[in-house]
Amino acid sequence: MIRLRQALAILLSLTRTWPLSASFVYVLIFCVFSYLFIDRPLALAIKGAIRPETENFFKSITVLGDATGYLVVAAVALLILRTLAHSSLKTTHFQRYRAWGRSALYALLVMASSGILVNLLKFLIGRIRPRHLFEEGLYGFKPFNTDWGMNSFPSGHSQAIFAAMMALYFIYPRYDAAYLALAFLIALSRVMITVHYLSDTVMGAWLAVAAAVLWRRYYSAKGHDIQIRLKRDARLIPGDEG
Repeated sequence: MIRLRQALAILLSLTRTWPLSASFVYVLIFCVFSYLFIDRPLALAIKGAIRPETENFFKSITVLGDATGYLVVAAVALLILRTLAHSSLKTTHFQRYRAWGRSALYALLVMASSGILVNLLKFLIGRIRPRHLFEEGLYGFKPFNTDWGMNSFPSGHSQAIFAAMMALYFIYPRYDAAYLALAFLIALSRVMITVHYLSDTVMGAWLAVAAAVLWRRYYSAKGHDIQIRLKRDARLIPGDEG
């Protein structure tokens, strides 16, 4: 019992010291466990039990995990804000638009970098999608494969929605709960319509979160704050009401 407590204390200490590295180890362990014991029976259970109306609901919202729209919005916002900054006549306007443009660039980098990594891993790992489990009983991997049916891990939709929402989480945290709720719902939809296994979505989400955290650290090291603060979000400091 004492050794177990000591081991848990060491583990907790390492987690606090290197939270991102520790979380990767935990996620990786979960993905291996899920691959061995959860993914296959869960996919088969969902496929056999899901009702048409439920499946149609998740199919209708899963499109929100498509990365294209988020990348375009971030790129257009970056272009507009950079243009506004360089055409500003007042220093305050220039600084504001430049800072907001930096936030848009941050979001673009989070989404693009994690998306590139996910697509590279899909090719290298070549995990067979649930469809082939249902139709042919296939379960496993065919590495170095560009076929859509052989690139299940990690989930690109989960990565895309978590990258977009985590970027918003750090840029404008006012609606943080809504961002996370949407991200989890879209990731869940990939499992519910059985185009991905549970571990696929978990790893896709983690890669996006890691990208958001690492890019935020990069900007912080450069002395840049990527959070947007509007007047409506300002809070009165106790004692300054009058």
